[in-house]
Amino acid sequence: KDDALGRTKKSEQSSVQHVKVSRNPDEIRKQRVKKKFCLCLYLRLHLQKISREQDLMKRRNLQSFQNDILQRQREFEQKETEMQSLEKNVNFENENSRKAYYREFKKVVEASDVILEVLDARDPLGCRCPQVEQAVIQSGMNKKIVLVLNKIDLVSKEIVEKWIKYLRNEFPTVAFKASTQQQTKNLKRSKVPVTQATTELLSTSACIGADCLMKLLGNYCRNLDIKTAITVGVVGFPNVGKSSLINSLKRARACNIGATPGVTKCLQEVHLDKHIKLLDCPGIVMATSTTDAAMILRNCVKIEQLVDPLSPVEAILRRCNKAQIMEHYGVSDFHTALEFLAMLARRQGKLRKGGLPDTDKAAKSVLMDWTGGRISYFTHPPETHTLPTHVSAEIVTEMGKAFDWDELEKGNQEVLAGKVEIKSQRSKTVLPSNDAASRAPDLKDILDVDPLQQGQALLAAGKRRKKQQKRAGLYKYWSHSNTIYIILCVAC
Repeated sequence: KDDALGRTKKSEQSSVQHVKVSRNPDEIRKQRVKKKFCLCLYLRLHLQKISREQDLMKRRNLQSFQNDILQRQREFEQKETEMQSLEKNVNFENENSRKAYYREFKKVVEASDVILEVLDARDPLGCRCPQVEQAVIQSGMNKKIVLVLNKIDLVSKEIVEKWIKYLRNEFPTVAFKASTQQQTKNLKRSKVPVTQATTELLSTSACIGADCLMKLLGNYCRNLDIKTAITVGVVGFPNVGKSSLINSLKRARACNIGATPGVTKCLQEVHLDKHIKLLDCPGIVMATSTTDAAMILRNCVKIEQLVDPLSPVEAILRRCNKAQIMEHYGVSDFHTALEFLAMLARRQGKLRKGGLPDTDKAAKSVLMDWTGGRISYFTHPPETHTLPTHVSAEIVTEMGKAFDWDELEKGNQEVLAGKVEIKSQRSKTVLPSNDAASRAPDLKDILDVDPLQQGQALLAAGKRRKKQQKRAGLYKYWSHSNTIYIILCVAC
């Protein structure tokens, strides 16, 4: 069996070898050529596919780039149309608001006996409105005008004195500083006249010049023999401090205040006492000859709505000292306003995409500093004075009869020089260190305080003296004397 199986395997192998040997060499050559052709065709098709994909990617990149450009162009055009429509709407709203504010102003003029025109001490002529004065004079109701020079803490005393001397040739002028406290009641008021106010006093949040203004109104009632109450209207440009003046006279937050124009929308009545009623008027802008940049610098336009804030910044740089601006913002020397804004934007970190400086945001920040009084600036009065066309010598003489000019001048001189304590709910009485143990609290100082606050003022004075007496080593003696003094004052 094994021999048979071996023979069969050998026969099969010999048959296979015979078949292989029997194949034609031409066929083998054809098969090889065919394989090579198929391989070349496959490679060619594969290369063509790769090239087509590369071309498609290139076309897609170009198309996407073109689409991106077109999309950006459409966004830019849409933004331009939105800005134009916004500017039209703002102008339309401003026009409507101006008409509404003028109607409120007419109501104030008709109802008032005395008109207080509030001016910014930094630029009194710039924020003075001749149309308002002309409307009051031409009303024919014997109304009086008083100029209130507000924000005197932002300029030097010499400049305030020059402006008072210049403006009193036309109307009575009162130097004033409104209270800057944020509380709702018990606002501080100083009895110091403006001429006696020190730099430290002007830098505080207390009101200065209110007593002088109240005396002026009292003299008006006395000279005209007015037994009943009078109505006083407060008018002026936006953001000159009309509502702050009313709050300072009222010693409470009777009117809303803000650094942006348009806070006061309509006429507001505030009863100061049973003899005086104040009327708060919205800010009015009647000057048509002034430029847009000048109106922006007077804060008559909201900074957020500005389309081109570059022109008012250029006006600021022309008015202010260049070295002062460089020191205030910490920038190097510059030649143009755009260069200054670019350096300021990089310094403040206001950048756009790609690290480009955002000059618009930098310009708006400069305008915010300007309107907020952080950039010191003031104007000098003209060297020679000439009466405006709407003011005559007869009107000036008539104003002098209604008001006591000598008393007013004396009050202004007192407000601009000297030292006086600020009367407040927690007023501090500072005693000399060498005299701390030699005297008790002065009863006159306590009696000068409001009757409702005398107890608190007395206790506060006692606490302060206890601290001083501890330092002097006489606490026991003065503790006993303070107790006796408090009992005597309560008995009185």
